[in-house]
Amino acid sequence: MKSKCKGGCGQEASFKGWCAIKWKSGKRFGVNCPEIEKKRASNISKFRTEEAKRGENPMQNPEICARNHSPERNKKCSETLKNKGVLGVLPQQIESKELKRKRQKNVSRSLAKLWEAGEHPRQKETLEERRNRLDKMSETLILLGKKGKLPIQNMTPEQKKRFGEKISKTLREGILTGRIKLSPSWKKVPYKDLILRSRWEQEMAEFLDKHNFRWEYETKRLTYWDSDKKTKAITIPDFYIPSLNLIIEVKSNADFKAQKTKDKITGIKKHGFNAILAGRKEMSMLKNNEEQFLELMRDETYEKSQS
Repeated sequence: MKSKCKGGCGQEASFKGWCAIKWKSGKRFGVNCPEIEKKRASNISKFRTEEAKRGENPMQNPEICARNHSPERNKKCSETLKNKGVLGVLPQQIESKELKRKRQKNVSRSLAKLWEAGEHPRQKETLEERRNRLDKMSETLILLGKKGKLPIQNMTPEQKKRFGEKISKTLREGILTGRIKLSPSWKKVPYKDLILRSRWEQEMAEFLDKHNFRWEYETKRLTYWDSDKKTKAITIPDFYIPSLNLIIEVKSNADFKAQKTKDKITGIKKHGFNAILAGRKEMSMLKNNEEQFLELMRDETYEKSQS
């Protein structure tokens, strides 16, 4: 009966009491037992942590750091990684699905802790640094696109579909929890202390103020069923009037009759809100027949008049 590995991993011993070895030279050999490797990695990590606390880590020395991050060294490292990637021997290319899941979870947890502590690199970079980083990313992606080397360019239709669904799910969850905030860069029209999307929204805001309605702008995050994509989605309605429990969605001609818009209004009503979809006709009322629009706002049968 074969003995078990002396390292405690539970595997059968195959070489002088050990399950595996890295190298052998004369009477010396290097052990490759998983349990020993795990302990070794843990001890190295503890040693480096304590070394850093004392300020003795070589990478805390500006001269060493500058030398290790020289353009020449970085270029050489980049070439080495590319070659290993082509050969398919990078650690992330040969790791198991379970190890990949654990690694991604650990990275996500670490980044979340940094963000909570205000120590995340993205929180510390200046506007100029952020602009330079994004410009560099954009240039790289454009170059890869021209060469046909973007990952999505080499995906099958099924892979593209799964990729799109995964991205959409992540974005929806992020917006719903407030982790992802929509950028105001696409907004154009300032009104009081807000930035609105369009002139029509500005006209709606002025109308509501003129008639002394207390209103909120994009304060609700509501789920709805996207019938085109066959999945749950999130909408952030434009105006909410608490006294009437009324939501007003202002839509351009292009979006007014879209199935997605209909799905949003249906979803809003399922959440228990009254809803008005304001397009060209309704916006014309604001200018030419205010009383008629006020009647629409207060009329509980408005929904029937739209059907």
